[in-house]
Amino acid sequence: MKVTIISHTPEPEKVAAAAARLCYSKISATKIMDNFSQEKAATFIKKLMDMGHMSPTEHVSFTFAIDGVSRTLLAQITRHRIASYSVQSLRYNNPFDAEISKSVDSDELESEYISYLEGFALSCKLSGNSAAKNQHLIDKFNICGLMPQDVENLHKASYLRGVFDGAGLISDDENYSLAFPMELKSVFDAVHFNITQQDNKLLIQKAFDFGLYIYENMDFVKSLYDEEKLIALCEKDSALSKQILVLMQDFIETKYYAMAPESIAASPKTLLTYIKGLDACKKCYIDLVRMGIDQEDARYILPHGTQTRIVMTMNVRSLYNFFNLRCCERAQTEIRQLANLMLAEVKKIAPGLFETAGAPCEALGYCPEGDMGCGKYPPYHG
Repeated sequence: MKVTIISHTPEPEKVAAAAARLCYSKISATKIMDNFSQEKAATFIKKLMDMGHMSPTEHVSFTFAIDGVSRTLLAQITRHRIASYSVQSLRYNNPFDAEISKSVDSDELESEYISYLEGFALSCKLSGNSAAKNQHLIDKFNICGLMPQDVENLHKASYLRGVFDGAGLISDDENYSLAFPMELKSVFDAVHFNITQQDNKLLIQKAFDFGLYIYENMDFVKSLYDEEKLIALCEKDSALSKQILVLMQDFIETKYYAMAPESIAASPKTLLTYIKGLDACKKCYIDLVRMGIDQEDARYILPHGTQTRIVMTMNVRSLYNFFNLRCCERAQTEIRQLANLMLAEVKKIAPGLFETAGAPCEALGYCPEGDMGCGKYPPYHG
């Protein structure tokens, strides 16, 4: 999410102060502006705000460029009706144009598949584990369980991911490690992951580096991997989990022109489920467009998480109402984040005008929502 003020009323505090002063003056607003210093205007604005005399602030407006927000947020923000909006259209902007027009080149993906399956088959064979989970692919690609140096066009990260999925074990202790059968020693001789030997097993103590290596360039939909093992590894290593979540969110933005809400983005397990839903919607959208359906109709299947860009103009009085409602902890996370970013930007330009803007509880010292409040401030029962 990015917020930029691309235009605003020049000298906003002087404009609002002059408009208010005009109500009690015999001279023109032009002369009032000429006679107002910034310091005098700031003093007058503070008095204006303390009185709650907001109508003069309607003469001051700000125009924001808002990028990287969801269409869920778009539905919420346009309920603030005293504003002007221009929105990136999915009728004319197809986020998947390149994928609709190009033919599928599967050579790179096939190379990754083969590397993974060779590592998986070898580790299963040497450890005595079952390869049934991927047997259909092992048969399809004539996989033999080759050593890495014998695999043509080796994709090393995929190969090691296959080895981990085939025979890797995650220890139960607090300072966890990854364990592999000693028979795989020759496979790990060429990599550098602080490997030690104990109880006839190979141990990787710094599993963060190994986990990041095998997952960081992975396609979370098309690549081969054991989802349960990825989730289990993230549950053991919070630092790795945070990094994997960043990778997943970047993947969502790049692959699906979408974003995930905070609660879903907090866990690899929920985020993987979300990715599957995004992928299904995207595939159906592309299929419909290829069938000749207009983009304006095909877009109906795209999810609310699809991103958009907005240009929005609001006057100061409307912004106060917006901040009052959307900076509140009870507002949904995404629009609250947007409101806080916008508030920070307008305060840089007109700090006096927005000194008391934000969630109402911050100024009041109590929550006007009563028993429905978030608990940050005591409820008001007057």
